[in-house]
Amino acid sequence: MTAAPSTLAADQAAKLRALIDASQPAVSSSPAAEQPRLAPLVAISSGKGGVGKTTLSVNLSVALRRRGLRPTLIDADLGAANADVLCGLTPTLRLDDVDRPGVRPADLAVTAPGGFRLVPGAVGWALAEGYSNDGPAAVRRAADAVSPASDIVLIDTAAGVGRGVVSLATAADALLIVLTPEPTSMTDAYALLKSVARSATPGRVLVVVNAVQSRREAGRAFGRFSRCAEKFLGLNSELLGVVADDARVSVSIRRGKPIVLAKPRSKAARAIAATAERLAETMLESAIPIAASSRSGR
Repeated sequence: MTAAPSTLAADQAAKLRALIDASQPAVSSSPAAEQPRLAPLVAISSGKGGVGKTTLSVNLSVALRRRGLRPTLIDADLGAANADVLCGLTPTLRLDDVDRPGVRPADLAVTAPGGFRLVPGAVGWALAEGYSNDGPAAVRRAADAVSPASDIVLIDTAAGVGRGVVSLATAADALLIVLTPEPTSMTDAYALLKSVARSATPGRVLVVVNAVQSRREAGRAFGRFSRCAEKFLGLNSELLGVVADDARVSVSIRRGKPIVLAKPRSKAARAIAATAERLAETMLESAIPIAASSRSGR
């Protein structure tokens, strides 16, 4: 008799946690010698806005939670954050409260629809003096704070190639680039990767082609992007997922409910669920070296 899908997902999640925990070096019983476990850190970015990056980030988080994992999403679009809006939430604390007296970074996380944890982003912070340095640093502090209670931490960065985006992308264990088949999206996605490569060698480069009419269209788009990345930057990229253009996504956005919850059998929801499964498998492969590494050394 075949196990139910939910049982299989729970078993796979348990195996992921076991592999990560088994990779930890033995520590002294002294509290000073104990170090928190680090969850894999994935920066989700795009060269331009309007490609569905935040919508994908939210729904990936829901899909990962439905598989039995413990994802945390940090909205790092500092100045125009709206992941909480997509979830129908009205948070009282946001990322820019991280240094407020009496507020711990871990206090910023709220439970979002579907059960994943969300650290709501700041609104208007990009206008503040010192944003380029303070913003990414606050994101990293929040990531370190939520990591011990997470199996994976996703960071939804701003669009574009700003210094803050590049800083977060190079600090992550994997960079997930969201693009569409539109020429402007592909050009800007390549510009993002080029900017990241100029700063430091990125971790794994993953790609999701969003809003496609067919897998053939997605294959052509990814093929052009990956060939340019390999030829001119010397970087290999992996196609993580393909998400169909689905009008029900817009409906779910207006209703403030992720499509993976609102319409789980829709084309987009099923594609995102499959992408989440591959993301979990991809980060599982590198979980041991990530868990044993130091965040400050990234």
